[in-house]
Amino acid sequence: MAISNFIPAIWSAGVNTAFFQNQVVIPTLTTTYSGEARDGNIVNVTGAVTPTISTYSGSLSAEALSDSTVQLLINQKKAFAFKVDDVDKVQAAGTFDQWTVAAGRALAEDSEKYVIAQMIATGTVITASSITTGDLAKAAIRKLRTALSTAKVPAAGRYCVVNSAMADLLLSGLSDAAQAGADIGLRNGVIGRLYGMTIVESALFTETKPQAIAYHEAACAYVSQLDKTEALRDVSSFSDIVRGLHVYGSKVTLATAVQSIASTV
Repeated sequence: MAISNFIPAIWSAGVNTAFFQNQVVIPTLTTTYSGEARDGNIVNVTGAVTPTISTYSGSLSAEALSDSTVQLLINQKKAFAFKVDDVDKVQAAGTFDQWTVAAGRALAEDSEKYVIAQMIATGTVITASSITTGDLAKAAIRKLRTALSTAKVPAAGRYCVVNSAMADLLLSGLSDAAQAGADIGLRNGVIGRLYGMTIVESALFTETKPQAIAYHEAACAYVSQLDKTEALRDVSSFSDIVRGLHVYGSKVTLATAVQSIASTV
């Protein structure tokens, strides 16, 4: 049977490579936390409580500090399954990229869509009016920047993800991408730098009207694991079935550090 030569590690590595290559938003988030990414597990996201700053007058009392722990539940389970005519031939020729790339891309789109939805649903929403021109789009991004600054969000590590409609308006308002401080080699989806934020574009918003989310890299937690990759013989055809399970979780840990805005038209 061809299935006898199936090597899960090779297929998992291929799917993971395609998964990471097709991400836009997730690479901008902090993804290292205590805990194991398994279905139903809880990952602890620990943040330090800011100490009190007092005027020194010759003596100083030390206060006991605590931490603010947010629990992230690994509760998203998505799977893929497809038939391969002959795994022996595919692995021998080293040409199973088309399957692993397709699976990795689909998993990336699913998880990024979930992260964006979480950021909009549990972050802070700014009331907006019509955003129909490049100037209005840039004004909306400035509003997001001001909201982050008002919330005392650190200037370093700020990002802004926009949907395709907002990206189009922003690009029409920039005569030269270089003026926005763009770095083409930075990562997928990057439009440039604007108002102290790296602007990235994603087509995975559910909103079709111009929309943008400004956030700090540490304001949204994400944990994932390609939990299983396995093969089994298909009883109804001369082929093998390759399938995999992806488990993940995401949660906004600081609502004021995730600000979104959307056009009313």
